Formats: sequence, structure tokens, C-alpha cells
Amino acid sequence: KRQGRVRRALQHYYLTAGGDDPVQIDLPKGSYEPVFTFRKPAARPPRTAIAPASADTDSWPTLLVAPLTNLSGREDVDFIAQGLASDLAAELSRNKALHVFLSPASTSETSSAGRARFELAGTIAPRGDDLKITLYLVDRHTDRQTWAHTFLCPAGPDQGTQLDQVVQTAASTISEEQGILSRHFSDESQRRPSIGSAYTAILRYHRFENTREPAAFAEALEALSRAVETDPDCALCWSYLARMGAVHWSLGLPGDVIPIEASLAAARRGAGLAPRDVRCRAILAYVLLVTDEVEQARQEAEAALRHSGMSMFWLDAVGYLLTLLGDWDRGPALVRKAVRINPFPRRSCYSALWLDALRRNDPAEVLSAAKAYAPEVYFWAPLMEAVALVVNDRADEAAAAIEGLLKLKPDFADHASLLIRRYVKFEDLARRIEQALKAAGLSGSEEVRGGRTL
Repeated sequence: KRQGRVRRALQHYYLTAGGDDPVQIDLPKGSYEPVFTFRKPAARPPRTAIAPASADTDSWPTLLVAPLTNLSGREDVDFIAQGLASDLAAELSRNKALHVFLSPASTSETSSAGRARFELAGTIAPRGDDLKITLYLVDRHTDRQTWAHTFLCPAGPDQGTQLDQVVQTAASTISEEQGILSRHFSDESQRRPSIGSAYTAILRYHRFENTREPAAFAEALEALSRAVETDPDCALCWSYLARMGAVHWSLGLPGDVIPIEASLAAARRGAGLAPRDVRCRAILAYVLLVTDEVEQARQEAEAALRHSGMSMFWLDAVGYLLTLLGDWDRGPALVRKAVRINPFPRRSCYSALWLDALRRNDPAEVLSAAKAYAPEVYFWAPLMEAVALVVNDRADEAAAAIEGLLKLKPDFADHASLLIRRYVKFEDLARRIEQALKAAGLSGSEEVRGGRTL
């Protein structure tokens, strides 16, 4: 509990008075050892701002985190209310596509914070010895409440952990790629195509991730390609462009969209522009993974984890990468933690749990992870299901999954070995997957093991 208070006090200091300090001290969760980061001098935003506001405040989503109102009548809860607001602002600001402001006791309407599009506020009220925390998100343009949730934090030694989970869950719900603000602005961008090009491109990408529709892919690809030309310093645009190209290439999808070498260069550009952004480092790790640069991928995944601060934001993706790279202890544990707390986990993270369960010979979890991964529009969903049915001694039920696999990827059997090994880097597991697919009724997968081109 004392460690949590020190961590919150540090976060609040660096979000306010310590914003210009050349050295930042962090106290990672679960550790009593401080971490010192030397920061390059740079022009800083106003002290209430956590991320720089765009000159055009309608181009990027802006969010004001207001102080929580203490309804308990207890002075000790004032510190919790202040700490929660600081924690929420710090956690939300990890999403660099969201400009976050931490409000003081009163906010001038002439300030950047006063012009923020959304406001996150709330109350803390007693329920016996427990604390009831209610958070709500308001669109300040329309005064419409777009989200609200009540959390109960029981009294006791674990209350600090419960408060941390409130912060993680609320921030994930609001700012994840499939969260409330992403969906809201993605829908709005369809009606207002003239908003800032970089953020429009990011929204197009989020829409593609949510729908996986070919038309959405084409729109996102065009928007991101244009954005990196007009706004070459937008790290996230470079990284998302790299991710789209690498996904397309690694799945052997038709069409020459982006050469894999260009995807890798774009991923390096994004990580170079934003070396502390978890997404940019994780995307670089992903591109390195599928191109067989395994050791470099491990280094980037470790860097992403280091910069995450164990935030829920993209923690499922980092856990997924670590698992595929062979960290069978931390990887699956991170994915399970993210899935438990994050309301919008990425479906792909379940494939990491599927692979780990296959490694551990746990047929029940192989099947449950395959079911959690679906629905998907790529061949890995029916592939995982077919393998899961085989290892559960239900090979006779796998024909439908194989049929679905070949419907999504008609030439899969001709390239099975290569496509599987773009993600599965351990030969014993890759062979088991091929053998299970053959048992499920896929012909030709064993014979093409030596193939290396599509």
C-alpha cells in the first residue's frame, strides 16, 4: 500500500511540477527498486497537459481527467481521489493518439485543457468500510454521457491492488484500439473525412482492425501511406503501416501490398521516432518475429515490456510476442492478466495461449483458447480449431474446420510449412501442428515442409 502511494506521488509530480526535470524516477509495480530515466531537454506542454495538444483541437481526440469528488467525508480519501485522477491521466496518456490533460481544482476555459473534447470525472463514496468508485465519460460538445461504470473496492490489505485494477480497466475501456473513444472517433471520421490526416489514418486503421473488411484494409492502407508523406514524424502512422504490411505478407494474402523489407523499414522508423511507445516497439518486434529475426525480436519485445510499466495498454500484445518468442513463463502470464482486466483484449493474444497449451499437452486449454480466438477472418482461426479437435481425440469433427481453412486460404496446403513457421519458431511445435492438420484431413501439408516461397 505504501509503495502504491509513493508511485502515485511520483507520477503526480512528473505530470505537474516535475515535468521539466532531466531525470525521472519510476517505481515499477511489484518492485521496491527505483528506475532512473535520463530525459532529453525538450519543449514541454503546459503543466496540466500530459500530451501536446494539436493546433487544431478537432484533429486529435482530447480528454480532460477531472479530480474525483470525495463523498466519504474522510480526509484520507482525498489522497486516494487525487491519486486515482493522476493514475488515470498517466495510464490514458500511454495512448499517444489521445491527448490527455490533468485538471487542477479549477480549469480555465481559455486553456487547452478547457477545450478538451471529452471529460473523465467521478466520485468516491463509502459503502460500509469499502469504497465505491463511479467514473463517467462525457462528450463536452454535446454534454452526452458516453460511458459510466461503478467499481467496488473492498477494505483490507488488497485495496491498493483493487484501485490499480480500477485504473487499468477504466483506461483500457476508454482508450484501447477497440475501446470507446476509438469506436466513437472512427464512426465520426466516416462522417467527417476532412479531419486531420494523421489521425484520420489511425482511425482508418482502427476500423480495419475492428472489421477486417477488405474495403477497410484498402482505406487504411491508403490513408496511412498518405499520412507518412504529409506527416513523416507521426510514429504511430509508420508503425501501423508496417503492421498492416507484415500481417498481409506473413499470412500469404494475395496482392503485392507492401514489400516486407519496406514494412521492416517502416517499423524501425516508427520505433525510432517514439522509442518509449509500447506499440511502436511491439510492432517492430512483431515484424522482426515474422521475418525470422528472432533475437532482435526478443530485444524489442523486452523493450516494449520495459516501457509498458505493466500497463494494460498493449500488454496482451507484448505477452503474445514473448510467448511466440519462447518465454513460456512471462508471456502466457501477461496475456492471462491482460485478458482478465482489459475489456477489449486483442483476439490474437489467445493464439499465444493456444500455442502454450499445445506445448504443455493441455487439450482442454488448447480447445478453449481456439474458441476464444474466433471469430477471425484469417486462416489461423480454423487452423487452431482443427488442431484443437485433433488433440482432444475429436478428429472426426475437424473436417468443417479444414473446410473453413481452405475457404479462407485455398492454397494453404501448398505453403503450410512456411506459413506455420512464420509464427511458430519451434520445430517440434510446428511439426505437431502439421501432423494434427494431416490427421484432421488436410492433404499435402507434410510434403511441402521444405518449401520456402509463396
